[in-house]
This record gives sequence, C-alpha cells and structure tokens, in this order.
Amino acid sequence: MRHKIVKGLVIACLFGYFTLSLYIYFKEVNMQYQGNIKEYIQQSFGWNVRFSSLNDIKNRIPYGIFNVADYDCVEIDNFKGVAIKPHSEDDFRMNKNIATTLEKRLDMPVILILDGINSYQRKSLIESRIGFVVPGKQIYIPQMGALMSERGLGVNVSTIEKLSTVAGAIITLHLGTKSLQGLSISDVAKIMGYSIKTLSLAAAELERAGLISLKLQGRKKLLDFPLSNKELWEKAFPMIDSPVEKLLFSSNSALASEIGVISSDSALSEISMLTSPPQNIYAVYARNPQLGELDLNDSMGDIKVEVWKTDPTISSKDGIMDIFSLALSYKNDDDPRVWKELNKLINEAL
Repeated sequence: MRHKIVKGLVIACLFGYFTLSLYIYFKEVNMQYQGNIKEYIQQSFGWNVRFSSLNDIKNRIPYGIFNVADYDCVEIDNFKGVAIKPHSEDDFRMNKNIATTLEKRLDMPVILILDGINSYQRKSLIESRIGFVVPGKQIYIPQMGALMSERGLGVNVSTIEKLSTVAGAIITLHLGTKSLQGLSISDVAKIMGYSIKTLSLAAAELERAGLISLKLQGRKKLLDFPLSNKELWEKAFPMIDSPVEKLLFSSNSALASEIGVISSDSALSEISMLTSPPQNIYAVYARNPQLGELDLNDSMGDIKVEVWKTDPTISSKDGIMDIFSLALSYKNDDDPRVWKELNKLINEAL
C-alpha cells in the first residue's frame, strides 16, 4: 500500500513537472510572439500594440480548443480583439475553425498569429474575413479596414472593385510629383496623354471609391481631393494592382534609359540605403512605339526591363520613378527589407 502511495506521488510529481515545463515553454513562446508582433507593427506602421489577459471572457472559450492555442486580448491602434497563437500550424483548417468558433462565441474580432502562410491560406482567411498577422511579412485586420500587403505596408482596404490602371496612375501622379487638385478632366488628360473619355471613366471610378470628388465649373468637371495625402494613399493602395505587366531583358541600356525610367531595386538604391542590383532595371510603357527596338527577351541581357501598363515617365523625377509608383510595382514582392525602406520613404513623402 505504501509502495502504491509513493508510486502515485512520484507519478503526480512527474506529471506536475511535465505540466509546469509545458506551461513555461508555451509562456515563453507566447511572450516571444507578442514581442515580435509589437516590434513588427510599431516599426512598420507606427501603431502601438498592447496585450492583456482574457480575464472575464476566459471561461467562454470552449474547453475543446482551450489547450491548443494561446489566447490574449490585443489592442492595435483603435482595434480591440482576441489574438490566437496556435500551438501547431500543421492543421490550417482546424486553426481557421478555432478562429471562426471563437469569434462567434465571444462576439469579438479575432486575429490568428501565424509563423507562415501560403497564398491559398491567405485567400481563405481574407474571404472569411478572419484577421491574421505573420510578423515581419503581412497583416490583415478587416475590422480596422486595414490590409497590409505581404510586404507589410500599412494601408486601408476597401470593399469596392479594383481600380483601373489609369485611375491608379492619377493617384500616383497626384501624390508623387504634381498635385492635380482643382484641375479639370481635360487638363489631366493632356498631362497624362489619355483621351478625355478615358480620364472621365477613371475619374468616375475614383469618385465611386470615395477617393475624389468631381465638381462642376460651367461645363468642366474639376478634380477635388478631400482626403489628406496620407488618407488617400492608405485608402487607394489596396485597390490598385501592380502596374508591371511583365519583366524582360535587353542589352540596349541607352534606349531603355531614354524612353523609360529607373525602377525597382535600381530606383530604390538611388533613394535609399539599399545597395544597387547587379543589373540596372528600367520601366518602359507597353504602348511606347520604341519598345520593340529594345529587342526584349525572357532571359538574356545586360539590363532588366519592366513593361508597364501605364506610362511610368509621367510621375517620375530626374529619370527615377516616384515612390508611390515604385511601391505599387513591388506589390508582388514580399521582401521585408525592401518594404521597410519603402514604408520609411512613403511616410517622409506624405
């Protein structure tokens, strides 16, 4: 009998030690992910982040999911919700179901904290309007109206359709090098080299999106930008796709520099502390009549040439792409080092 009692005590002690070790381990992991998120969001977007215990709502978490993740209340700027850090990311469907279940049970927005995410998973979470953060890479918080692209740029998301490339070019031109405030549609059409009809359609898109207002002055429609530059950029960015149609190669650097502008990593190295790429990169308008003279190909050449859907020279300065067009061209790039520089330069420009 005594032997059984001792044996039971030993087992209990071992179980207690194992449980305590597990608690300490997950506690350290919990503190680490909180620190990573705070640093990422603070450095990238300037938002303050505060974590706190669940307190009163803790007992509302279903027992079946309580021990498979860490749960904390989180405040990010004006957002308040529950952060969920799964102990394992092997079962994405289960983690998504946990987030959905908890959001309904608590009647609070939730954010999944993940170490990594693929395109399918990202699409699935966004379609379900489930918030997520991948520290150092991306953040999506629909309740804030905030979607950060996978590079980490802090921008507001809208539910309207994507803007056309011409509408996007109006925004980058206005923010980048030339204020279009108070100009008529015909004036802007001349500056950008488009027909009045094309500019009218693009301006109507921007008005529907809440980015500009169109004011009548006689028979003319004038562009009015009621938002601050910062608000305009944050609201417009997620609506505009990358203007880059394709990336090719050429050996005619003289012509590329003449009909195009320095772009991508080459432009970023000119205006930031990043080093120059091994090959110079230029952006050239797809409708430029001299494009064919570059003898473009898929793999060989002294330079890289980005073929653009809009004319990159319109809002360039001194042969270098403006920072807002440059940011759009990186929409399919997830290098955090690049986006850290872009964020800094954009904040300075705004």
